[in-house]
Amino acid sequence: MAFSDSERAAATASLLLRVLTLLLLVASIVILVTNKIYAPFRNVVDPPNITFRDFYTYRYVLSAAVIGGAYTLLVLPFAAIHVAQERRIGRDRRAMALLIFTDVVFAVLIATGAAAGLGLTVESQRFPQGPDFENFFKLVDVSCGLMLVATLCMVIIIMVSVRSIN
Repeated sequence: MAFSDSERAAATASLLLRVLTLLLLVASIVILVTNKIYAPFRNVVDPPNITFRDFYTYRYVLSAAVIGGAYTLLVLPFAAIHVAQERRIGRDRRAMALLIFTDVVFAVLIATGAAAGLGLTVESQRFPQGPDFENFFKLVDVSCGLMLVATLCMVIIIMVSVRSIN
């Protein structure tokens, strides 16, 4: 059974949004992992560096981004097959409903990770600690913002999927 024009457009949009989601999550992961403060300890021979590992909340942010990226990477080939073969992946509504449900779960996971990171950053910025910390927290803000945009992309994917299930 061939696609209609609207089904083809919806499938293509879903595929492009999944690729964009993956790229945003990868960028978020890279920014968070490479963000580092070289601690200003002058009298210490080997000064400690401050990274995301020093904050449990930022560890959760990274975990949410990695899990969301892995899920998107897992579902991406199915979306590409869906567009290339011009037929639905799931033959029945239950398969589509399961895909929509998992999309919702992972969108919420990514959103909670981003919100937790932004919340800790806002609380930490209330007490000025120097320009190094300010740059560190700005980069965490950028990383969490990218995760929120990825969540927005997933929400649009969910809306397109729900519309095409009928």
